[in-house]
Amino acid sequence: MEMLFLVVRFGLITLNIINMKRLIYLFAVIGFISLNSCKTASIVQTSNEKYEQTNPNSIEIFLSKKPDRDYDEIGKVSSDKYNGFGIAKKSEVKIQEDLKKKAASIGGNAIINVTEDFASISGIVIRYR
Repeated sequence: MEMLFLVVRFGLITLNIINMKRLIYLFAVIGFISLNSCKTASIVQTSNEKYEQTNPNSIEIFLSKKPDRDYDEIGKVSSDKYNGFGIAKKSEVKIQEDLKKKAASIGGNAIINVTEDFASISGIVIRYR
């Protein structure tokens, strides 16, 4: 409080180092929270029915075509293309493994309508009839 009074009284442009460190720390924390709060749910189950978990290795990914079999849409999955801080890009294999694990967790057999935006890849989880 005295430092602020002196700055105003004498018209000096000085910085209180302790308060500046606190301010920088505060902005860093706010920035970190803001960056991580931009993430959305990576698994959304759209079916009211609960299915037994499937094997992630058996999940098929259809990038452009759709399967020849009848199916029901049971959810949507997405995976971030970058690590938690948005610096390093994940490999395509790692992203596909992540999508398959998430689809398997809700009982999916395949992922269709795969789309990509700047930060993530997502698709519709289906279960064969």
